[in-house]
Amino acid sequence: MTEQTFNYYYIENDLDLLKLLVSQLHLTSWDDLEKRLRKDKITSFKDLLDYASGPACPPDLALTIEVMLDRLRATDHRRSCDWSSSSKIGNYLAEKLQGQKQEQFWVLYFDKQQNLLGEKMLFQGTLDRSWVHPREIFRWAVVYGCASMIVAHNHPSGYLTPSQNDLELTRGLKEASKIMKIAFLDHFIVGGGDYLSLRERELF
Repeated sequence: MTEQTFNYYYIENDLDLLKLLVSQLHLTSWDDLEKRLRKDKITSFKDLLDYASGPACPPDLALTIEVMLDRLRATDHRRSCDWSSSSKIGNYLAEKLQGQKQEQFWVLYFDKQQNLLGEKMLFQGTLDRSWVHPREIFRWAVVYGCASMIVAHNHPSGYLTPSQNDLELTRGLKEASKIMKIAFLDHFIVGGGDYLSLRERELF
């Protein structure tokens, strides 16, 4: 599955990508598409991205949706983001998670050129670091065929100081990334419209 999934990024023809999406959704008509969108409560591209980022979306379908939306973003250079700038990434994540009442744990996956391959919310709720498991984080890293990744979670309280569990998780991911040969770039904590970068604070 890994090699096949990775090759999705080399589908040059947009029409072929749409055909792939249709086949993965098992659609035979526009009515089928409308029924599927209503079933999954998708009424906007944001809803579609949220669905692809969530746990209910199958991995291959999530990747196809991410690739399709990435191509849509690429048609307008104003939508591009400098993913090599920690301040821009931090501000992007702070805005993305602003107002969330529950803790959410996200991972951003990048290729060798620091292009965003996909973003995935892997955990939600009152996060006990014992169940933010590296296995799930790196499973999606393999699905995306990424070269590097950034993790982030929010503190709904707005208090950005990392807990001991935050630090232990970060160090564990750093060690696991060496084994997987996937660069672990940073861990962001966001809240109250602001962010803290554990790498900038030299906490791992």
